[in-house]
Amino acid sequence: MIQTYDEAIKYIHSFPKMHVRNNLDNIRKVLARLDDPQNSYPTIHVTGTNGKGTTCNYLANLIEATGKRVGVFSSPFIKVFNERIQIDHVQISNEELLDLVNEVINAAQGVDLVEFEFVTIMGFLYFRNKVDVAIIEVGIGAEHDKTNVIDPLLSIITSIDLDHEKIIGPTLKDIAIEKSGIIKKGKPIVCGKLHDSIADVIKNKSKSMNSKMFEYGNDFEITNFKINENKNQFTYVEKLVTIQDIQCRGFEKIMSVNAAIAIKAFLIYLQSSNLRADDDFIRKNIDTHYLLAREQIVREDPMIIMDGAHNIAAVDNLINSLTARWPKKAIIVLYTGMKDKDRKDILDLLSHNAKMVYVSNLDTPRSAKESDYDLMKYNNVEFISDFHSKVDQMIAEQSEDEIFVITGSFYLISELESKFNA
Repeated sequence: MIQTYDEAIKYIHSFPKMHVRNNLDNIRKVLARLDDPQNSYPTIHVTGTNGKGTTCNYLANLIEATGKRVGVFSSPFIKVFNERIQIDHVQISNEELLDLVNEVINAAQGVDLVEFEFVTIMGFLYFRNKVDVAIIEVGIGAEHDKTNVIDPLLSIITSIDLDHEKIIGPTLKDIAIEKSGIIKKGKPIVCGKLHDSIADVIKNKSKSMNSKMFEYGNDFEITNFKINENKNQFTYVEKLVTIQDIQCRGFEKIMSVNAAIAIKAFLIYLQSSNLRADDDFIRKNIDTHYLLAREQIVREDPMIIMDGAHNIAAVDNLINSLTARWPKKAIIVLYTGMKDKDRKDILDLLSHNAKMVYVSNLDTPRSAKESDYDLMKYNNVEFISDFHSKVDQMIAEQSEDEIFVITGSFYLISELESKFNA
């Protein structure tokens, strides 16, 4: 039996990251021994290359405000592991986590699990008898993701872009096929804007599953977008609904698109639950809680921003938003990439748009090292071994006409957030 919280966290991280066999047999076996807790409450299943966490957060804000108890299972964490399992935005306690670890250990005797399976079982088990609905964020993909053992009341695909190509790719169509596995028979699916090349993958799967599909840009959208004091302001529009002057923190339009996806999902949830909410309710409650490391301004003057963008689509959104919002400010970047990410394209994009890019690495096998980059091709990119010192230097010496951006990995932000009391 695990005796302490620290031992429990160490035990969780001792599992392998991936199975050679890509199926759900093992997690189903352990869940069955626990009387399938994932079937004891309604669920909403969320996948997407980018925007999952933000959309889950907005949706949780709205449903919580109706008086329902809302569980959220997500990844990764920024400060502490407990962030991954929450009810009404309150993290699981250390004591509860310890008890759960021991309960899952007992149930999993003789079954080989990976880390994400073990944690997913913990989340499902924790929510039993505690929530009215649980929002479940996938780890990778959908069809073969370890969370895909639920029958949700609705599913969400926030976006489909290139990421994790070696696991669920290599092509964008392959990734779309994998993510389409979140669509369940007879259950609605809410999607962000889909690339033309893969839209039919999702539409055809929805049709074959008799699942009503709602796509951003076709069935709902935002209009009148503007930025008002580092907040997005927009109007949500669908066929019979117009909600004006919605605000949420951030400076990227994609944040408002994610909010619109959450609003559409919320309206479906209201209908399925025989609940009502007026326009003021949505305006008041959509942004009550805010996620760390999502275009997070941690210092205003001079400006420092932390953002967990870690693939080319997310970095492109971030850079475009920065240059549009602060066109006269020079961008300085601290970037750490992972070996399994499209580092070359990301570094090309950063180098082209930033005054200076400092590249570093983390103390983890996944983190790209100096030798993994072709740094000689850039005249404004420098590798640094001690990113803590560089951040301290920027805090002390940064000028008012510069924006210092920390990005590339949630793991990097996890190591640095304490410097800003975030």
